[in-house]
Amino acid sequence: MKNLPETASGAWARSGALHFSRTSSRNILTKSALAMFLVCAASLLPGAEGNAAATSRVAAGENRTQFQKENFSMDQQLQKRIVRLSIVTVDPAHLESYRKFAAECGKRSMAEEPGVIFMYSMADRKQPNKISILEIYADQAAYERHIQSAHFQKYKQGTLAWVRKLELLDQTALIPEMRMK
Repeated sequence: MKNLPETASGAWARSGALHFSRTSSRNILTKSALAMFLVCAASLLPGAEGNAAATSRVAAGENRTQFQKENFSMDQQLQKRIVRLSIVTVDPAHLESYRKFAAECGKRSMAEEPGVIFMYSMADRKQPNKISILEIYADQAAYERHIQSAHFQKYKQGTLAWVRKLELLDQTALIPEMRMK
């Protein structure tokens, strides 16, 4: 139990699920203890809000096949994500104006577009006119909606003359379920 975070071990203890049976000189969790473990473990995983409902249904004794289907569906959704690193080299004479356009577009994208999962802009320390933008979209359709949005079109048309170089680097997530804290 000492390896589990306090919240999980506290939930286990309060539930009374810490019962073991002795079989072949090995400790085996009872069904209720296993169910509580699944609920606690799921609540600690990244993206737990998506797994918690399914995990609690398994704990309640619902069909494990449905639970597996829901987790498989989540894996499929993670695999559909579009992860892109955009590297934009901007004319230094227009850098501050570019930053304003980029900030507005990024903020509106995150606030107004449910398919935009993450958008983070950074400037290179040695070359401040070299801007990197990490973009994560739920899927191709979300990306298409993003580039058709009024705020993206405003950004694109407003900054087009200032962009010296644009690199769009599609990425593969090494740990797709990873989330920001």
